[in-house]
Amino acid sequence: MRRNKRDTDKIVIRKIIGYCNDIEDLMTEFNATYEVYLAKRALRYSCDMCIFQIGELTTRLTENFKAQHAEIPWHEIKALRNIHAHEYESINFEAMWETLTEDIPALKAQLEKIFPQD
Repeated sequence: MRRNKRDTDKIVIRKIIGYCNDIEDLMTEFNATYEVYLAKRALRYSCDMCIFQIGELTTRLTENFKAQHAEIPWHEIKALRNIHAHEYESINFEAMWETLTEDIPALKAQLEKIFPQD
């Protein structure tokens, strides 16, 4: 049975929210501060993989959905994924910390408004 595009978008958004939750859980588990983030490679690598997956998932969203929700920086999310995939050694830790502590919670809140959890 073939899914309609709205169902596909909803499934993808739920997966992105799941990775946002994973980042939140990691930050709690490691009792993360910026200093802990710098010191704990396992925390950085785990969060980075979540960021990578979020960026990859944005490519599965329909263009119509992304256009309807242009307030979300889809291009920047995908660009951050590309940095993780192709230029990992150039990651700016301060910028990543800001992404993890500010942008990810904001993204999660925006996505939960679009598709509230059942």
